[in-house]
Amino acid sequence: MITEREKGELRRRFVAKAEEVFDIAMEQGIAREDITLSQIEGIVNELKFELTGMLVESVIEVQASRKSGPGPKCEGCGREMRNKGEKKRPGIITSQGEIRVKRPYYYCQKCKSGLFPPGPTVGAQQPRME
Repeated sequence: MITEREKGELRRRFVAKAEEVFDIAMEQGIAREDITLSQIEGIVNELKFELTGMLVESVIEVQASRKSGPGPKCEGCGREMRNKGEKKRPGIITSQGEIRVKRPYYYCQKCKSGLFPPGPTVGAQQPRME
């Protein structure tokens, strides 16, 4: 369960990003009188991924910062994977768009496979293990 302190930090980040996204929308002319509905939707659709992606990134980073104990089991051999430290994983495709997060990287020496929890991604592209 997320702590009140973590919840407050997530709220602070979300509100700051929401204000930034709102300012960008205004700069792009979303409130102009001559703008069409399709243009408004285009601007909003682009910007919503920035906001929701930031929230996904933040929640994953909070989860990763609290994770301790044994590593996940390797899907190939069932052995515990070794924590190789935190790494920044760029370009993860999710249903909320592309995100970049810093989280633990686990590796199985036997199978030569790695994993960035929480696991596979989903989205427009074919899901892949990170």
